[in-house]
Amino acid sequence: MRVALIALMMTAPLSLSAVAPEIKSTTRITISADDLVRPIEVTDEAVLALSHVFAGNFIDRPAPAPDSKLPRYTLTFDIQTLQGVKEAAYVVLYCVDDMTGEGFVYLPGRGEPSYRRNISTILRYGQDGYWHRASDEWSAAINRYVRR
Repeated sequence: MRVALIALMMTAPLSLSAVAPEIKSTTRITISADDLVRPIEVTDEAVLALSHVFAGNFIDRPAPAPDSKLPRYTLTFDIQTLQGVKEAAYVVLYCVDDMTGEGFVYLPGRGEPSYRRNISTILRYGQDGYWHRASDEWSAAINRYVRR
């Protein structure tokens, strides 16, 4: 019995680490906007790896609101959890400055559509309700879809 328990304890971290990358990862991003004929679904694993909702690696430093004339895209993130795929688990607004290629992300704030949905997934104290620069790598990846 004791040997079996020790063997289980030694293999448990290995099996957990093998599963860990699958837990709470982004499985799909759906991009929608008024000027799109139909939503764009992003399933490219390289882009999704940059779009990890819990790591927030797509959000950079705070920024002033970008020019209101720039098109706004709604990005809806589906995530993998221990219970399965949670569809539309997180929503942000995204826009890109066509002159510079720089992307901006808006995290809905209290009282706005998608705020309650977002905080049921992750609460970003002091970030919700504000614009941020998108990380350069993530912005470049998303721009391939929105700048067609």
